[in-house]
Amino acid sequence: MKMKYKIQLVGFAFVMLIFSSCTKSFLDQKPYNSVPADGALKNDADMNAAMNGVYASLRSVDLYGLTLFIKGDLMSDNCFLTSANSGRYLSMNQYNMINTDGYANNVWANAYTTIKNANLIINSNIASNDNVSQLKAEALTVRALMHFELVRNYGTPYTVDPSKPGVPIVLSFNQNALPARNTVKEVYTQIINDLTAAAGQVKFTMNNTMTFNATGSSRVLNTSYITKYAISALLARVYQQMGDWANAKTAALDVVNNGGFTLTSSAGLAGYWANGTPRTDKVETIFEVTQDANNNNAGNGLTLSGLYLPAAAPYKGNYGDVLANASLYNLYSNTDVRKNLITVGSRAGQVSAAYICRKYSGNTTDYDDTKVLRYADVLLILAEAYYNLGDIANANLVLNQVAKQRDPSFTGYIDLGAQALENILTERRKELAFEGSRFWDLVRLKRTFVKVQDQDAPQNNLTIVPGDPKLIFPIPLNETNVNTTIAQNPGY
Repeated sequence: MKMKYKIQLVGFAFVMLIFSSCTKSFLDQKPYNSVPADGALKNDADMNAAMNGVYASLRSVDLYGLTLFIKGDLMSDNCFLTSANSGRYLSMNQYNMINTDGYANNVWANAYTTIKNANLIINSNIASNDNVSQLKAEALTVRALMHFELVRNYGTPYTVDPSKPGVPIVLSFNQNALPARNTVKEVYTQIINDLTAAAGQVKFTMNNTMTFNATGSSRVLNTSYITKYAISALLARVYQQMGDWANAKTAALDVVNNGGFTLTSSAGLAGYWANGTPRTDKVETIFEVTQDANNNNAGNGLTLSGLYLPAAAPYKGNYGDVLANASLYNLYSNTDVRKNLITVGSRAGQVSAAYICRKYSGNTTDYDDTKVLRYADVLLILAEAYYNLGDIANANLVLNQVAKQRDPSFTGYIDLGAQALENILTERRKELAFEGSRFWDLVRLKRTFVKVQDQDAPQNNLTIVPGDPKLIFPIPLNETNVNTTIAQNPGY
């Protein structure tokens, strides 16, 4: 069954700006696509409204509303679909996507729509001031983030072959363009260029207040917005995906040494995940896609834990389709507070114990946000960078900051050599479970793994090897039908 979801009107802010700037009757308006891109945005307040629309588009179900996070765990060795499921994400669970797959189609469409809207801000011609510079930095970062998600979902991993086809780079709006696929390397170069440009233009950091000259209105920069160290955190992740460890270390150290972020306490971890309010205190969260009582995806998002929590009491969820593998649950010691974020229970259609994710609480007052960049992840990237640069002492030092904070009884890692890397990957798996990270670690490191399809039927499990064509999404058929310059991925 195909997922039903709330349509996100990502272009609404721009359309309203265009209409409100005209004095003729509605019937006399020129078509939207005939209005110059810079004509919609007149001042910094207009840019802020437009940027709010860009942030809203990230909430789309098939971006950070649900699909990207579900894929990163469901297509890895972390999770599987229970047999009594609602029909969602079957193609990911079974590794049998085809070129008409709705999820692959919608991720592509929503990401490029977000890029289009970010480009209107980036390419606007408004007299520069700190607000304009900040907003362009935010838009550049989102454009980089979307190209990053596109190239790693639809292109060969950088660490496998960066010369292979990636995705089209789109830097301006042209309704008649039929762009070919740039190489993976070219896309990553553009991502880094955008993030470097954003770092040069960003003016504000967490808890600063922006006051807009055109209206006198203001916004306090919390975790809902791109701020200075979110750019560095994303750069660290991009370099990690490339295997560029020197630059990953530099970007991660910028966050660690200058950002002022801290890990949440072990006692406060459950409360951290249960709190849906954007933060300004620099505890753990660096950037998140915000949902609240007025703007949310309801049961079709991580909010309400639609895919993770069953509807039955006491879970307060919806479908409860996605369960954790026993192998993930068994990694946690009994004194590791992260173990409390998984409940051992039962689920209809599941004979064995059901390991139910409780990281997303089903908060209907101030909905769970999707945490895209967290301080713990930056520390783990830094540990991996130190390891790959031959500094295992510092790798263990940084790794233990996370491990000992989550497990007060743990004495720390002391291993040298290859085992040190395995420790880092284990901590990444435990810390970032249900945040869409595990699949990308396995792919970039070219690991073979077992994909559980049904914990009660191990004969149906799949062994996924590097190079499996189904590790990469198909280019949507409706895209290749319209744009014949775009080549399809192998296997589709």
